[in-house]
Amino acid sequence: MAKKQEVQVRVNPALQANITPIGLEFERNQLMLGENYCRIYSIIRYPSECDYGWLAKLTNIPGTIVSINYEPLDNSTLIGTMSKNISLNRGQELSTKDPLERQRCKKAADDAEKIMRQMDQLGEVIGAWNTVIMVLSRDKEDFQNRCTRVESIANTLGCKVRILSNLQKEGYQQLSPTYTQNKQIAEISSRPFPVSTFVGGFPFASGSFNDGSGSYIGKDSDGGIIMLDLWKRDDKRTNSNITVVGTSGTGKSTSIKHIISSEYARGTKIIVIDPEGEYRDLCRNPLINGDCIDVAGGSGGLINPLQIRPVAAEDGDENADEKDIKKDLTIHLKTLETFFQLYIPSMDDRLRALLNKSLVDLYAKFKITWNTDVTNFRNTDYPTMSDLYDLVSERASEENRNAEHYDTLLTYLESAANGADHGMWNGYTTINPKSGFIVLDTKSLVQMSGTVLAAQYFNVLSWCWEQITRNPKERIMLVADECWTMIDPRVPQALEFMRNAEKRVRKYEGSIVVGTQSINDFLDPSIKLCGQAVLDLPTYKLLFGVDGQSLIETKEIFNLNDAQYDLIASNQRGVALMKVGAQAVKVRFALSEERLAMFGKGGGR
Repeated sequence: MAKKQEVQVRVNPALQANITPIGLEFERNQLMLGENYCRIYSIIRYPSECDYGWLAKLTNIPGTIVSINYEPLDNSTLIGTMSKNISLNRGQELSTKDPLERQRCKKAADDAEKIMRQMDQLGEVIGAWNTVIMVLSRDKEDFQNRCTRVESIANTLGCKVRILSNLQKEGYQQLSPTYTQNKQIAEISSRPFPVSTFVGGFPFASGSFNDGSGSYIGKDSDGGIIMLDLWKRDDKRTNSNITVVGTSGTGKSTSIKHIISSEYARGTKIIVIDPEGEYRDLCRNPLINGDCIDVAGGSGGLINPLQIRPVAAEDGDENADEKDIKKDLTIHLKTLETFFQLYIPSMDDRLRALLNKSLVDLYAKFKITWNTDVTNFRNTDYPTMSDLYDLVSERASEENRNAEHYDTLLTYLESAANGADHGMWNGYTTINPKSGFIVLDTKSLVQMSGTVLAAQYFNVLSWCWEQITRNPKERIMLVADECWTMIDPRVPQALEFMRNAEKRVRKYEGSIVVGTQSINDFLDPSIKLCGQAVLDLPTYKLLFGVDGQSLIETKEIFNLNDAQYDLIASNQRGVALMKVGAQAVKVRFALSEERLAMFGKGGGR
């Protein structure tokens, strides 16, 4: 007789210690897992219509663990059961007198008929689906907040969740990889669903974007092509603006060049404000042959601040076809008020009032009044800084009680009319681009004093806004790369201008692209209201690698989950997190050597 051999099972104490909870205590509506407060929910009702990737909003909530089970069912048996339920609901719909009950019965019958049609005619597989969510946190207040968030997001999606009261232990077993599916939990939360809805609900089902039109952006994590139409509009894409964030060397400028090159090929007019000289080579490439203009006092780049820019009628105005000419001078005087406030911040209210009066009188000398239509005026029809200087000089020489103040004002205007700043502002507008790809070089401007920098940036942005609003049917993309160079907490007007422009640009078929190395510059307490809006308003966001405090603030502002946070913390060159509305995907900018060579050697490499 053979001896039975005893089988010895070796226990790995280290592994056992790692997977065993420090403590496990179950209560009616929650449990304690070590030091963590936990609560387990099940979804008992699902939406009748779902978008692709809809489950991502539930499965990506920080501080949660989600278990999803799907078990295929026998279609033939299910069709018979569903037919009976449809007949029952139709009968109740006709017999009930309660309007709410009638509506519910109709909805239930319609949904069941839709599923049955998918099963019978399209051969769709139906299965029992149940979802369990565990919320956990060490802080009790944070735990309650997370529970509320889960319930709120579920309601927003059209789901209904319930706490597994007195079943927290069974719910924990359902979540645990060491247990099979719990029958009691399955009976409570399982609902029949088509397999397409099940697969389409997972986050990876929306891991790419393909509009079927537009331009190639890059590749997703699975190697699939991402193609976007930046001008597409729906309830999730309300504008064509883009925020691009990334530290030096991560590929931020290369991605912008890639996007604007593709948009230019599609017929979009491109205007780039370039503070680092990074876009010159691209602009001068024979395939583009654009206009590269030095707006820091260089030849051909003068923008006359006193030239009135006609105000375009906005869509939705009752008299959109009839231009309100009374707005032109009025609004431009307000623009000049901001310009001089940036340039000469030390001027007091009395001097500003005298300057404003001098401007009104100056325009009158040039036959421009409140009722003058300047639409067809030439650049040479407007006054210049020299004309303003001469007028103020005349007032200063007159014997009146304001002569001394005019003399002080004259001192303030000296540099703009005759001194170091006259090359930027004294003269008729000479900027006259011939192409649809315009680079406004501000590299020399960055080295100037803060007030001159702020005033000229505002002047340049005002000119850009005129180009965007001139023809509401022309697509124009304005790029402000290294946008931090135009931010100064002491003079927030330029940032306010950017925020307002981002809000309104969609009305003129325009797009604004803001690129920055760090978001810290936008979050100074004195400008945070505008700065955060500039970063958050765009529908499209490209988040490259960042570090330090900027990494923490990027996570908070853009509401990143842990996986998204880890992606941008990894600082991978040429890899970014792309957010389109509420959806997000990892994008790798896989570009050919020929395309990279087209971008040139100026930065972005």
